[in-house]
Amino acid sequence: MWNLTSLDVNQIKGQLQARRARIDAKYVEETKALDADFADLDTLERVAAAITLKYKPNEPADAADQAPEERVEDGPRNEVATAEAPVGGPAGDGNGMEAKL
Repeated sequence: MWNLTSLDVNQIKGQLQARRARIDAKYVEETKALDADFADLDTLERVAAAITLKYKPNEPADAADQAPEERVEDGPRNEVATAEAPVGGPAGDGNGMEAKL
């Protein structure tokens, strides 16, 4: 049979208290990490909302469903793609095969 003394019981209590302290410390550390992750996510959400308001203030939520010609173009236009033929320039030979930009 076992012979337990008060010293043995106190030693076991000390071990359990040390174990509890390690678990509590780990819990606090993991809770702080989760809080930091939540803070990062909140920051990301605020930045995304601010960018959306700044650069797309009038665009409806379903803008992806609209045809490209219906979308409002806020950015600079591509000068090469939208260049028109010069007025009064050579008209070409009339066969419709003029050089395209």
